[in-house]
Amino acid sequence: MTKEIDARGMSCPRPVLLAKQALADAADNGLRVLVDNPDAAENLKGLGTSLGYAVQAAPYEEKDFIVTFSKGKPIETVVKESPVANDTYLVVLQGDEMGQGDAAFGKKLLEGFIYALTEQDELPTYVVCYNKGVTLTTLNDKTVADLNTLMDKGVQVLSCGLCLDYYGLKEKLRVGQVTNMYRICELMRSHPVVKP
Repeated sequence: MTKEIDARGMSCPRPVLLAKQALADAADNGLRVLVDNPDAAENLKGLGTSLGYAVQAAPYEEKDFIVTFSKGKPIETVVKESPVANDTYLVVLQGDEMGQGDAAFGKKLLEGFIYALTEQDELPTYVVCYNKGVTLTTLNDKTVADLNTLMDKGVQVLSCGLCLDYYGLKEKLRVGQVTNMYRICELMRSHPVVKP
């Protein structure tokens, strides 16, 4: 029998964590998860795909979504990511300024850092923005332009969906993709981290 989880009203990353645990326990019986926003549905699809499941998300009732995980590769046979090469790293932008001191000067420093990042011989694999760092992918024209340059060079730019919601910036995302705290934690655990 297919297990069902009602994760409506739960904030990131709880739906993903509950789904991951349920998939580990469900064997090949599949899983259905109810969520109340499209970002949660996308995060669940990403989880299922990474674990080798066939995943579908569909509208459910008025504003809700149902995400269905069906038999694919068993979790135990999914190949884990290979160890990180020495030249891959992750840049974490957790605010809109660099260092402590004058806020306006700190913002200029961070803009300079992101521009300098575009000129590095070895680029990061990911740039992750959370908390006030999401303003760098939404409101700041200079950093949006430089982050787009990084994306053109193959860097993945990710912004925390919960943070975008909190600051009322979800509809203003101009570069990169929305992610969740589970994925951010996973990336920070598996990559060397640079925090300006």
